[in-house]
Amino acid sequence: MNIAKKIIEDEAFWQNHARLQKISGLSRKSYCKQHNLNYDRFGYWVVKRQRQLNNATKLIAVKLNSTQHNTTQPILCTLEINNKHCLKIYDVKALVALLTEMR
Repeated sequence: MNIAKKIIEDEAFWQNHARLQKISGLSRKSYCKQHNLNYDRFGYWVVKRQRQLNNATKLIAVKLNSTQHNTTQPILCTLEINNKHCLKIYDVKALVALLTEMR
């Protein structure tokens, strides 16, 4: 008995195809034809993903030290969030990176 596997067309499925389509250099239409994909559905997911990327919040990796900072370095910048959290920046490179990302 030959049972065809159902292809799960979830977000990961379409993101993978969008990535492969870009790498291939093919147009959307040619890529869809070559891979038997629904052109309109593929376009929907590409646009949806682009909107998500445009609206995404960028995260910056930071190295955290203990809350009690025993240093003689001056605080260059203090960022308070909702009066609950406080980020103190002592390092010039960290401050530059933060300001660059905020532009």
